Amino acid sequence: QHPDGRAGACFAYYPNVPPDPHPYLPLVLDAGSRWDRFDFIWPNIEPTNDQWDFSGYDSLVDDLHDAGMDIVGILLWTPDWAATGGTTALSLPGLDRRPPGWYAPVPRLAPMGQAVAAASSSPPQGLYLPWDDPNNHWGNFVYTVVSRYKDRGVTHWEVWNEPEWDYFWAGTEADYAQLLKVGYQATKAACPNCTVLFGGLHYWADPDFYKRVLDVLNDDPDGAANNYFFDVMSVHLYSRSSNVYNVVNDIRSGMRTFVPDHPIWLTETGVPVWDDDSVDPDPTKYDYAATQEEAAAYVLQSYAEAWASGVERYFFFRTNDADMSEYFGLIRNDRSLRPAYVAYQVATTYLVSPTMVTRWTYAGGTRRVTLWGTPRGKVSVLWNTTPTSLTFGYPAILPTATLVDRWGVTQTITATGGVYTLTLPGATANLVSEPDDYIIGGDPYLVIEADTTPPTTATVQPLPATTYSHTVLISATAADEGAGIWGYELQVQEEGGSWSAWPGIHPSPVRYTGGEHGKRYCFRVRAWDLAGNVGEWSDGVQCTTVDLTRQVHLDTGLIFGDGDEDGVRDTGEVTVTAHLRLVDAGGTDVVTPTTGTSWMFTSTLMAGSYTLTVTPESWPSPPPGWLPGQRTVTVEAGEGVQEIRLGDVGLLPHTASIYMPVVMNKW
Repeated sequence: QHPDGRAGACFAYYPNVPPDPHPYLPLVLDAGSRWDRFDFIWPNIEPTNDQWDFSGYDSLVDDLHDAGMDIVGILLWTPDWAATGGTTALSLPGLDRRPPGWYAPVPRLAPMGQAVAAASSSPPQGLYLPWDDPNNHWGNFVYTVVSRYKDRGVTHWEVWNEPEWDYFWAGTEADYAQLLKVGYQATKAACPNCTVLFGGLHYWADPDFYKRVLDVLNDDPDGAANNYFFDVMSVHLYSRSSNVYNVVNDIRSGMRTFVPDHPIWLTETGVPVWDDDSVDPDPTKYDYAATQEEAAAYVLQSYAEAWASGVERYFFFRTNDADMSEYFGLIRNDRSLRPAYVAYQVATTYLVSPTMVTRWTYAGGTRRVTLWGTPRGKVSVLWNTTPTSLTFGYPAILPTATLVDRWGVTQTITATGGVYTLTLPGATANLVSEPDDYIIGGDPYLVIEADTTPPTTATVQPLPATTYSHTVLISATAADEGAGIWGYELQVQEEGGSWSAWPGIHPSPVRYTGGEHGKRYCFRVRAWDLAGNVGEWSDGVQCTTVDLTRQVHLDTGLIFGDGDEDGVRDTGEVTVTAHLRLVDAGGTDVVTPTTGTSWMFTSTLMAGSYTLTVTPESWPSPPPGWLPGQRTVTVEAGEGVQEIRLGDVGLLPHTASIYMPVVMNKW
């Protein structure tokens, strides 16, 4: 009843058949979904040029919003009158001929009842004209649809679907880049605050397609000023729960190669079931399919992996099985519920609104995704990635916790020696083609430690007016009545600037090591407890100015010729007149050089390491004589005068002749 708005489903309204036009909608709302994603089909809306028919969509949009559902509209399919040509055959490879990793649902009819025509996936005519040119039919369609529905609350628009798969898109990556650009421009012209999604990536059909598109958009001279013509990267991943973490991070990395970071939404995910006798009287296990129980495990695992990967929205494909050759639905066509439906409820009930998410895979095969600081406390999802049942010791922060299974059944567990001991069932969802490859882990469990009270507001000890170091130590204290204090989060503000985060959660005192000479820094902290609850920022800020200079008094003693090379000026060893320099790492003088038999000066220097160079006045000279010498001088930041007394400086004897080679050239 209290989801965080993260979860959605695809085609929740469908089928739209009176007298009960949306029979699945109440059920999907009860599951915790608050988004519906479906096609706004161009051939249905504009069957001929500039002849518009919105009759099917107006009431649908209103019904969904009245029910409390947000919408992602997929702008899709080219009408015959606007098409530039036909497409390749609109069919999937046979199930036994899918390349490794491939999975996509078997194609369906268009949801409004129109079959996909052969030209529907071709680039539309006029695509390379300016978006608002009357003959750019795609730009005109997008602008008209977005303009109509922005006031009905549709503010998220996805430009096409799975463009790297020729079932949906027969153009090149450059054509799709242009389609996305025009769609973005037309959407923003109609609704500046609307969000534009990159067409949901099939990914496996061509894992590098999106990179080539982004390369084109990166080269567009207007790209940077227009967010590279998309606001959200949309991704579709099926059947293997770990892909929701691994592939999403690969896509994010690939995206950052060409354009700045964009949010990622998982706009389709799921797994088909093969063992449901109510819809298939002759079920046959096949690759990338699962039992109904395994599909329920997939929901919780993929939902947790999505949190860990930083995915902002999660859309399950799909609500029901209508018009599908395979059975993905949370709900059967007779409105009965699959186990995945209940697992979806568990996810939308407990896996909500964390302050932070972490992921860890343990050596024995346990995977743990932890949502810290949720409204229910610290929540960890744990499952076994191996086929053999295992026992796992989960470190406790409280004496007791609530254990939740995928059916939502709860029980209280008690820690022994600071550990909850859990038995995690083995994975069963393996491939037919590779029986040792398990695409879904065993049944997951949630461990909920119900500390929801944040620590008290942190108190920061006063800082000195001046800090003579790159490192500033910020001492903080706070109290927590539950799991106890974990550490402190630090924010830093340069004088006149905005607050910025110093990464990590740290014990007190927090070490800030980014201080630069002459800058004034202010600090504030807040406390985290061991359940991930976060306190308020400290009431006051503490400031200090970093001063890395030091007044230095340096005394070299006498420069002498150390004839016996023992480092000590003995009786009879001569005093040497030399050129003396003190230089920094780049060889630049930091004090005016001098010539003499010793050197004494007082000067203000930056903290750091310097080199005193001592060069005999007669150098270079034939032997006998004295070699140049060096000493390292270290200046430490701090108050007062730093006394550096080097004592007498001995130079080694020069006894070898210097020969300069001569090269003769005969012209």
